[in-house]
Amino acid sequence: MKSPKRILQRVGLHGTLFVIVIWSVLPLLWTFQTSIKFTRDVAAKVPVLWGYDTTANAYRSYWFDDPNTNMWHVLFALIVSLTLTFSLLIAGRRAKRSWPFNLLALVMIVAFLNFVGRKWETSDQFEFLINSIIVTVATVIVSISIGLLGGYGLARFSGKSGAAILISALAFRALPRFSFILPFFIIAKNLGLLDSRTVIVLALVAVNQPFTIWMLRTFFLEVPKELEEAAMMDGATRIQAFVRVVIPTMKPGIIATSLFTLLLAYNEFLFVRVLAPTNWTLPVGVLALAGGESSMGITEAAAAAVSITLPIVVVIILFQKHLVKGLGSGAVKG
Repeated sequence: MKSPKRILQRVGLHGTLFVIVIWSVLPLLWTFQTSIKFTRDVAAKVPVLWGYDTTANAYRSYWFDDPNTNMWHVLFALIVSLTLTFSLLIAGRRAKRSWPFNLLALVMIVAFLNFVGRKWETSDQFEFLINSIIVTVATVIVSISIGLLGGYGLARFSGKSGAAILISALAFRALPRFSFILPFFIIAKNLGLLDSRTVIVLALVAVNQPFTIWMLRTFFLEVPKELEEAAMMDGATRIQAFVRVVIPTMKPGIIATSLFTLLLAYNEFLFVRVLAPTNWTLPVGVLALAGGESSMGITEAAAAAVSITLPIVVVIILFQKHLVKGLGSGAVKG
C-alpha cells in the first residue's frame, strides 16, 4: 500500500503536469475559437466564450479568392487526402521497406495541393503555403545530407582539426541572425537569386548546418565502430558500410535531427522577409494579417495560425516515437 506522502507527491506531480498542458494548449484553443467566430463576437467588449455561431468565413477569406467557395467540399477533400496519406504511412511502418509508402504519401500530398489549386480560386496565401513546403523539404534534405557526411567524419576521424571545426561551427551558430542578413542579401542580389526559393534554402542550410553536424555527430558516436568494421571485413567499402549499416542504425537520430531542422525552416521569418520581398512563406504572410487592427484581420490571422500549426502538430505526432527514441539515444552514452 502506498504511503500518504507518496500519494501526495504523485498528485502534485500530475497536477503540475496538467496545469502545464492546459497552459500550453490554451493559446491554440483560443486561436481556433477565434478563427471560427463571426466578427461581431470577436469585436465584443465582453469575450464570447460559448454559445456563439460558428463560421468558416475566415478560412474561406484567407485561402480562397472566391467568396462562394464551398468549405465543406474543401474539408471533404482534405479528409480523404489525409486518410489516404496516413494509411500509406501506417502501411509503410508495418512493411520492411517503408520508403515506397512514404514516397507515395508525399505524392498524395502534392496531388492534393495541385487538386486544390486547380479546383478552386486560391489566394496568394496558398502560394505561400507551397513556398513553405518547398523551402522546408529542400532545407531538410540538403541539411541532413551534408550533416550526415560531416557528422560521420568528425565522429570517426577526431583530432585537433576536428575539434577546431566543431568549435568554429559552434561559434558560427552562436552569432546573432542579424549578422548574416546583409552578406546574404548582397550575394543574392549579385547572383540574381534575390526573391527566390533557392536563396532562402541556401541561407537556412548555412545557418542550420552547424546544428545538424553537432547533433548527428553525437548520434554517430553512439554507433559502435565494430559494426562498420565487420561490414568492411565482409567485403563492403566504407561508403557501403556507411549507407547499409550505419545509416539504418542512425534512423531515430536522423528523424530527430530532421524534425528540428523542419521546425527551423518552416517557422523562419527573418531571412524570408529580407531575402524574399514578395515570394513569402506562410509565417511572413501571417504577420501581414496579424499587424492589422480590424476584427476581420484578427479572424483571418487566427485561421492562418491554426492552418500553419496543424501540419507541424501532425508531423510531430506521427514521428514522436522516433523523436523520443532519437533524443534518448543521443543523450545517453552507452
